[in-house]
Amino acid sequence: MLIFRNDQGNLVRVNKSVRYTRMGQDVNRTGQLHPDAQKRNMDALEEYKNIAADYHVKSFYIFGTSAMRDAKNTQEFIDQVKEKLELDIEVISGETEAELGFMGVSQCFSEKILIFDIGGGSTEFILGEDNQLKKMISLNLGCVRATEEYLFSDPPTFQELERLNEDIYAELVRKIRNFVPERPYKLIGIGGTATSLSTIKQGLKIYDSEKVHESVIARSELETIIDDLSEKTIAERQSIAGLEAKRADIILAGALILLNILKVTGETSFIICDYDNLEGAAYRHFIMENIGNIGDQ
Repeated sequence: MLIFRNDQGNLVRVNKSVRYTRMGQDVNRTGQLHPDAQKRNMDALEEYKNIAADYHVKSFYIFGTSAMRDAKNTQEFIDQVKEKLELDIEVISGETEAELGFMGVSQCFSEKILIFDIGGGSTEFILGEDNQLKKMISLNLGCVRATEEYLFSDPPTFQELERLNEDIYAELVRKIRNFVPERPYKLIGIGGTATSLSTIKQGLKIYDSEKVHESVIARSELETIIDDLSEKTIAERQSIAGLEAKRADIILAGALILLNILKVTGETSFIICDYDNLEGAAYRHFIMENIGNIGDQ
């Protein structure tokens, strides 16, 4: 959730919160939104609606991504949210998700940038320069999807990790090797995997946007984190400082996707940006389109 103020065309963040609700639970296997996932997300939306009321929020824009794009019963969930909470949800394409991510990041970086956003069911890559989006691609490759497809043991076996690594690398080579721009450029990570790895590296028990934003993780540091995660059970990972307990089972797959992004791009580090598709959506739907009055939240 992002609550913001429109200050004469500038987006000023007031409150940004995250709840890990695992909308993509079993979607890759069943093609359906799981009942438990629907309840978790309904509860989170209800909580956020109550928080928004405390901030006197004037209007909402709610969007769904990979899991809701893929599931066959998405409309049923959308209808339930409308009936119970009187909130509308728009399911956006992978391309639109990438566009919103770029709009968020471009509020912080204007030079040539290659952005990646590792989500639960998909990963977006966006290339931009001088605040202009050049091209983008969305892959059906995410930390929840990869965990459910490859990592069955706790902790995972060497064979499981090897197969995941091999398949991810091969997919990235096929899809993004020719997408990567000529140097120099900045490789920027947005979304929960990138920010979680930053909080793990820094041992942040409480999320601190100022410490996460524009922090840097080197490939060697990422490999150390992966070695530690892969040796621990999910229960043991839940006690790692900086790791949200609800991400303990999927963070390893996300980190391995990221490591393979570094391998394919040939980069030795990446920068974390705390501005992402939430800021992009806010900017597009409430500032660019001039919805609401200046000063409205």
